[in-house]
Amino acid sequence: MRDDLGGDPRRTPIFAAVKDHSRRSFGRARAAATLTAAAWRIPPWMISAAADRRSHERAFFRAINRGFGLSVEWHGSISAQAGTLFVMNHISWADIPVMLSLLDADFVARADLRNWPVIGRLAQRLGPVFVERQRKGSTQGQVEAIRERLASGRSVILCAEGTTSDGSGILPFRTSLFAAADAAIAVQPVILAYLARDGTALTPQRRREVAWIGDDDLVSGAARLSRQMTLARAVFLPPAPMENDRKTLAARVRQQMLEAYAAATNRSR
Repeated sequence: MRDDLGGDPRRTPIFAAVKDHSRRSFGRARAAATLTAAAWRIPPWMISAAADRRSHERAFFRAINRGFGLSVEWHGSISAQAGTLFVMNHISWADIPVMLSLLDADFVARADLRNWPVIGRLAQRLGPVFVERQRKGSTQGQVEAIRERLASGRSVILCAEGTTSDGSGILPFRTSLFAAADAAIAVQPVILAYLARDGTALTPQRRREVAWIGDDDLVSGAARLSRQMTLARAVFLPPAPMENDRKTLAARVRQQMLEAYAAATNRSR
């Protein structure tokens, strides 16, 4: 049985390519300087009490966004209900600092992330729900872990495609983890797009620079992103009607996201 939401596997276009935009002066050097400055925020963050954790996290991720030339804007109404399951598309490593600068929520993250040098330690401090999507027979345990997090009153961010794309559309969903939605107070779809800083579409070349696909490594991906100023736009769609069947719910959420992608303009509003 396939565990993905099929439909048309072709990516639905969202933005037409436009002219290339000016490069960011000393982008890599500025990113490196930002990482150094952000590192000074880590010790107080690591020892902070739970009540103060969120302010340290948000300051850290906003600094990372600025350092890599990312400005962040959002549209729509963000669910303020504890225990919301946010479902989004996945394009870049930068999705994490972008979304965590906006939301007090826990990502569903790949299990091997906790073994990465430095980043793994920070990731564990963030408290993501670690999953091993490729490990057979582990799905039920992963669903239960997400259920427990939602039931505890924490909101969770799920990248339902289970992989990254170049941002030109929404890939088919892997639906197994939608079984945890029965523990959510609300399920809110979110579409994330990376644009030129004036809100116009990225060229295909720049879109590929921003994306983190396949065997891309983090260092080169970060260097590519820092070359230009980039706008990260998150659009929070109305919460989806709750469904008893995970595949029906996943289909509704994906359709909502596809329609929003197709209707999006290529200019800032």
